[in-house]
Amino acid sequence: MKIQSVHIRNFRKLKNCHIDFGEKETVFVGANNSGKTSAISAIVWFLNNNEKFTLREFTATNWVKINNLGDQWLTKDSVDAELLDAHKWDNIVPSMDIWINVEDGEEYKVYHLIPSLNTWNGRKVGVRGQYVPKDVEMLYIAYRDAKKKAQELQSTEEWKKASSPELFPKNLSEFLGKGSNLRDYFDVKYYIIDSEIEPKDDHEVQPTPDNALDKNPLEGLIRVDAILASRDFSDPNGHSDSEIDTLSRQFQRYYSNSNPEEEILLPGDLELVSGIAKANETYNAKLTKTFETPVAELRNINYPGFQNPEIKICSRIQIEEAIKHDSAVQFALQGLGELALPEKYNGLGYRNLISIYLKLMDFREKWLKTSSERKNIEPIHLVFVEEPEAHLHAQAQQVFVKKAFEALCNNKIIKDEPWLNTQLVLSTHSNHIVNELDLSCMRYFRRVMDNAGDKIPISDVINLSNTFGSSDETKRFVTRYIRLTHCDMFFADAVILVEGPAEKILVPSFLAKAGLDSFYISVVEVNGRHAHSFRSLINKIGIPTLIVTDIDATEVVEENGKVKHKAVITTRGKGYKTGNPSIRSWLPDKGLIDDLITLEGNSKTIDNVRIAFQTPIKINWTKEKDEYTEICPYTFEDALIFSNLELFRQDGLKKMGTITTIANLLQQNHSAEDLQKSIFDKLESKGGFQKADFANSLLYKEDFCEMNAPAYIQEGLEWLKKCLDSKE
Repeated sequence: MKIQSVHIRNFRKLKNCHIDFGEKETVFVGANNSGKTSAISAIVWFLNNNEKFTLREFTATNWVKINNLGDQWLTKDSVDAELLDAHKWDNIVPSMDIWINVEDGEEYKVYHLIPSLNTWNGRKVGVRGQYVPKDVEMLYIAYRDAKKKAQELQSTEEWKKASSPELFPKNLSEFLGKGSNLRDYFDVKYYIIDSEIEPKDDHEVQPTPDNALDKNPLEGLIRVDAILASRDFSDPNGHSDSEIDTLSRQFQRYYSNSNPEEEILLPGDLELVSGIAKANETYNAKLTKTFETPVAELRNINYPGFQNPEIKICSRIQIEEAIKHDSAVQFALQGLGELALPEKYNGLGYRNLISIYLKLMDFREKWLKTSSERKNIEPIHLVFVEEPEAHLHAQAQQVFVKKAFEALCNNKIIKDEPWLNTQLVLSTHSNHIVNELDLSCMRYFRRVMDNAGDKIPISDVINLSNTFGSSDETKRFVTRYIRLTHCDMFFADAVILVEGPAEKILVPSFLAKAGLDSFYISVVEVNGRHAHSFRSLINKIGIPTLIVTDIDATEVVEENGKVKHKAVITTRGKGYKTGNPSIRSWLPDKGLIDDLITLEGNSKTIDNVRIAFQTPIKINWTKEKDEYTEICPYTFEDALIFSNLELFRQDGLKKMGTITTIANLLQQNHSAEDLQKSIFDKLESKGGFQKADFANSLLYKEDFCEMNAPAYIQEGLEWLKKCLDSKE
């Protein structure tokens, strides 16, 4: 038995989100404030029926719907019965549908969740939790009375003399947000939902049934444990105590949970019991002597008096008490067992890694504690770990994500009983964690705008498991590439895919000039012309993406009886075609160079992607003459050079590697066309032009901080800024 999916509606930013669960691990990824924590809160609250809901948990755009409903209640002295129908709240209040897959032989565990024996397919059961009015009529009466009192005050002279202030309640939302009103009139109700009438579209849900259950039907089926990130600084979900406790306290709790006092002693335990008894006798004698004076002094106030019990100091040694102090857990130096330091002297990241594992192990043992009474143990153990990187450094994060699920399952009972299942859910902003996982377990939280009413940011959840369809080769390439390059596109506001090392080094310096330095933009080098391999992923997550690539003009030639596409200098009117697979992928109808260099900006935008390649530049080669020559750059490097000719014409550009090479070419050539031909020959010759060296050399020269980005890159960055500044 495992959780298949949840569907969360009207909970904070999660207005309508379907989230599929992995068989073992599910990882929530996405940019900051995209709804990952809200998803964890919703699932935990509905499963545990926690009383934490406030009006802020209702999606903000639904407050208007609540107020409209309240206004309709007050239009007449007696409200229509239809307006008091509980189903009026179905599309307003927070709710969560949970679907559970049932294996053969497990039907008896979910008999109370089967909607109909006649129609049930025997594979899946569902429950809806909904935070709804306990009694709509009672809420209506209370709100009407509060409004009536306010209206009576508004008819008085005192109200007019007080400058006619607005009185509570202004609307139904304000009434529910006051004090304990929401808790008084709302509660979580549970309903059985039917898989046979569930819509196929993941964005739709079936109507809420009429009859609610008497209690939470998921109790006894799902055990929920969570390690939450630290949330201080006035966070409403914050905790005053650290979630990651000292190792000594955790070992003590683990021992206490694993070894209850009432357990039956075994023959091998008797020697330990004897040793503890002798230690107690020794401590008792010491304590009696130590407290003899203060106890005797109490007799001066006639205590103990007649029939009063005497004071007796006794010790009681317990193993868990013996490891409470800060130095109980120590780290011994390898090979030198006699040299050990208390835990606080060990590295924080390593100590936290151990601490999180202990907590996971403790979750596991508490879950299995009732294993002697198998009927009481929950068949599903659902564990959440929110942003483990909040506690761990990069290397520890990678170790953690590889071993976390193993820690939750490392028990013989779990291995022997196939009906016991653990599912781990992580949320993260760490590319170190993502890089250790397969895309199939990731759920991307995408920020979108709610088009209903006032446009506010909400979330959509994308299942990345089927991103590449049946293209295993592309999936393998992208997964490996993301892992090897520590790609962070899943957490960025926008992505820039660049073709080579020079762009990777220099494009970040252009972002500040374009006013993009306040956004989190991931610049990913796709190692050649492989941006098209990321197309399915980019389209799926819908993030604004700028592709900076080369136009790669080619000419069809025949050599030794074979047709080849030979690289040539970009030129108009020659019938040249682009050899760039990324351009051909996004602009399949624009293969001719003549078409590409005349394209307007909007024609280079496809959905959430803008493709940027070299465009013609007007060059004034000789300052003395007002004459301009059109140059069509071939690569990023020659486009950068022709956009900043005067910088490369400076004196003193010696012993600067490739920069010196360019400066020398400027002196040796007498026209822009000759210079372009020389640069082209250098770029095409093996070892003639080191692109990474060229970009790195530019970073050393102070004057080059004022370098202009080529026009095609500036145009792309302007588009990206418009995307990120827009509220649409």
